[in-house]
Amino acid sequence: LAAWHRARSPHLSLGAVASGAPVDFYDGVQSRFAAAVNRTFAVYGGKGSGCSSALQAALAAADAATPSQLVAAGVRPCDPMGGDAVERYAFYARGAMASTAMLDYPYQSRFVGLLPPNPVRRACGDLLAPGEPLRRLHSAVLRLVNGTGALRCVDLRAELVGGRPGWWADGSDLGVQSWNYQACTELPLEPITSDGFGFYPEASGKQAAQLADRCADRFGVRPRPGWMGLAFGHGADYRHHSNLLFVENDKDPWQIGTESVASGGGGPRFGCS
Repeated sequence: LAAWHRARSPHLSLGAVASGAPVDFYDGVQSRFAAAVNRTFAVYGGKGSGCSSALQAALAAADAATPSQLVAAGVRPCDPMGGDAVERYAFYARGAMASTAMLDYPYQSRFVGLLPPNPVRRACGDLLAPGEPLRRLHSAVLRLVNGTGALRCVDLRAELVGGRPGWWADGSDLGVQSWNYQACTELPLEPITSDGFGFYPEASGKQAAQLADRCADRFGVRPRPGWMGLAFGHGADYRHHSNLLFVENDKDPWQIGTESVASGGGGPRFGCS
C-alpha cells in the first residue's frame, strides 16, 4: 500500500517505506512463494533439524487426507465438512505456515495473533515431534491461529474469499473484509486465509476460478489478474518513483514480490536478515 501510494499519489507524502510488498506478484509465482516459506523453516527452524522436510511432508499429508483423517488429527471445523474440506484445510494450513514465517520475530508479538518469540522454531518443534504428520501440522497451525486459546473451531468455509469468519460475533472486522475486497479488485494472489490470520496465493486453475466466483458472489466484482501491472507498474518500473524505499525481511516469503525492484534509482531495495 505504501508503494502504491507513492506510485499514484506522490504529491500527498514526502516518502514511504514498504516491506513485504508484492508489487510484482503474478500467476506463476506460487512455486517461488512456497519455496520461500520452506527456506524460512529450513534456515530458522533450528540448525540441522530437518524442519523444512517435515513441513513439506505434513502438507503433502494434508493434501492426501480424508475428512475423517482431519478429524482424527484434531481439526475441528465450524461447519460440517463438505466435499472440498480437505482442499480448504490444506490451503488454511499453508496460509498459517506462511504467516508464521512472515511473523518470525525474536520476541513475543501480537501483530496478527498472540505469538511466542521465534514462532518458526516453535512450529518446527511441533512438526518434528513424534506422531502422525497431519496431527503435528495442525499443532503448528494452532500456534498461529489460536495463541489465545479462544478459537473454538476452524472456519474452513471462509477460505478463498468465502463467507465472513463466523467467530467474529462482535461485528469487528480487523481489516479482513477490506483486504479481501482488495484481493478481488487489485491483488488476487493475496487473499486472506486461516481464520483471518494468514495469507497464501491460490493455485492456478481450479482455485483461481473458485476465488473469482466467490469475489463475484461476495463483492460483485471479478479479479483482473493483469490489472495490478497496468495500474501500478511492475517491479522494474519503481525506479521511476522518488523517495520510496523497499526494506525486506529475509524470513518473509512475501519479499519475492520485490525481487525485480532495482537496487538503485528512486525505489531501492534492501534485504535484512
